[in-house]
Amino acid sequence: MRGDDLLIVMGSGSVGSLFGGLVAATNKEVVLVGRKPHIQEINTKKLRIIGLHQLTVKVQAFDCVESICDFLTKKETFLLFTTKAHQTADAARELKTLLPESIFLVAIQNGLETEKIIKHYFPKNIVLRGVTSIGVCRSGPGVVNYTGKGETFLGFHSQTEKSIAEKLKAIFTDAGLETKLEPNIEGRVFTKTIVNCALNPLTAIYRVKNKEVLLQKPLRALATKLAQEAWAVAKALKIELTVEDPIAYTFDVIRKTGENTNSMLTDILNKQKTEIDFLNGKIVSLGEKLGVDVSTNLEIYNKIKTLEQSFQN
Repeated sequence: MRGDDLLIVMGSGSVGSLFGGLVAATNKEVVLVGRKPHIQEINTKKLRIIGLHQLTVKVQAFDCVESICDFLTKKETFLLFTTKAHQTADAARELKTLLPESIFLVAIQNGLETEKIIKHYFPKNIVLRGVTSIGVCRSGPGVVNYTGKGETFLGFHSQTEKSIAEKLKAIFTDAGLETKLEPNIEGRVFTKTIVNCALNPLTAIYRVKNKEVLLQKPLRALATKLAQEAWAVAKALKIELTVEDPIAYTFDVIRKTGENTNSMLTDILNKQKTEIDFLNGKIVSLGEKLGVDVSTNLEIYNKIKTLEQSFQN
C-alpha cells in the first residue's frame, strides 16, 4: 500500500478492529468506523490487541460515517465490510452517497450473499468477497482478543478482480494475516456456512461452549442433520465445496474451537440480533426453492427468531 492509499474498515467490531489494527501497525493509513464506546476508547487510549499479539496501536477511528469523506482523495482505497451480515444493507445505505466508483469494496463476513447486497447499492464499484477463520473477540471497548490464527481467503471472478485481490492480499500478509486468493470463493463461503449453521445456533439456544455440540450426543445428532441439509442445498446448487466431507470438517472445527463462545451465543447473551437470517435462514429459503428438505434448519431458525423476538417484548 503506497503512502497515498487507504484502508477503511466499516464495522470495526472484533474482526474489523483486528484487521485494521494489524494493518495500521505496519504504518499503513487505516480508518476505523464503529460504535461510539469502542471508538471513543480507541481515540483516548489507542487500540489494544491482546492474546496471540500484544499490541497497542494508534489508528484513526470515527463513529460517524460522514467522517471518512475527508480521506476519500486517496488514489486507491479499499473499504472492508466487517459488519454483522444483517447490518450490511444499513451500512451500504449510509455509504451510498459518499463513495466514488473507484473504491474497492470487500465483504469479509459470515453468511451467504452479503456481497450481493453491497453490489446492489454499488453496481459500478468492484466488490470482492472474502472469508476468514481467525479467532477474535472483543474484550471490552478499545480491546480485541486475538484468540486463534486462521486463514483469510479473497475471491475473484475476473483478471481485474484478481489483480485487486492480490494487492489486498499483500497488505494483509504484510500485517501478519495469512491470506490466500480463492477462485472458488462461493465454495469456500458455503463450506464455512455449513459449519456455522450446524454449530452457532445450537450453542446459542442451549447456552453452551462449542465443545458441547461434539460431546453431547443429542446436540451432535442435531448438528449432523443441520450440516447434512445445508450440504444437500450446496449439491442442488452445484456448488463445489472446498472440503470432501463437510460433516467431518464441521466436527473438526468444533473440536479445534471447543473452548470458544461463538458469536451467535454472544449475541443472544447480549440480547442482540444474530446472523441467523444469513446462515440457517438462507439455507431454508434456498432449500425450499430447490425442493430440498431443510426441516431441521427451519426448526432451529425459528427457535433463534423466537429468542430474538423475546428481546423486543
